[in-house]
Amino acid sequence: MVLSACGVIKKEEKEMKKYFASGVVVLLPLALTFWIVSFIIGVLTTPFLGIAATILAALGLHNVSFLFLSPEQVLQFASTLLVLIFLIFFILGIGAIGRHFFFKYVMKLSDALLHKIPVISTVYKTSQELIQTILTTSNKSFKQVVLVPFPTAESWCIGLVTRDDEEMENRIAVFVPTTPNPTSGFLVLFNRDQVVPLDMKVEEALRYVISCGVLLTPIRKSEQGQQTQGQPVQGQPAAVVQPTSEQT
Repeated sequence: MVLSACGVIKKEEKEMKKYFASGVVVLLPLALTFWIVSFIIGVLTTPFLGIAATILAALGLHNVSFLFLSPEQVLQFASTLLVLIFLIFFILGIGAIGRHFFFKYVMKLSDALLHKIPVISTVYKTSQELIQTILTTSNKSFKQVVLVPFPTAESWCIGLVTRDDEEMENRIAVFVPTTPNPTSGFLVLFNRDQVVPLDMKVEEALRYVISCGVLLTPIRKSEQGQQTQGQPVQGQPAAVVQPTSEQT
């Protein structure tokens, strides 16, 4: 019986040691984190606590108690919180201003350097103007999907309008992408009455081209395309023939 009781006690001691070690493992990181954060907050807020306490006292908070906290403790806590909030917004403001001006300065410097390098400057300027034109919200380039007679009058291809304004007179510039690589293609000027606007998103058109027509999206005329504009298109597009890369 005595041996059995001793065995039980030793077993309980081992279990207690395991529980104690587990508790230390859980609480020690939390305690260290709390101590480090408290130390940093103290270092940052201590120089300004006097000013914050004066402001709060002027607002009548020096005689306010809360639960088990005395008025002095409430004033100390409120002053620390006020200084901490002010420092957070101050740091965010300084970071935003510094990042904006620094990033803007770096972009201007790199832009000026690239504009002075022979050959590279030509490619860079062209790419820069193209991207700015495409990404401009007021610009309609590459945002309208159309159906055009290409490469012959009897066949039809999907294209993207690149320019359609008064300077083009009665013509529309259309980019006809090749399949399965839509980054290459043909830039063709069509008469306005040859172009059929489609009720199709650009993403759907590109998916159709890249898949070589496997992922077919229903081809429907848009409301603009259903309206009569000049001379009607001779014939209806019975099928869409997309030129392959080999035809280029």
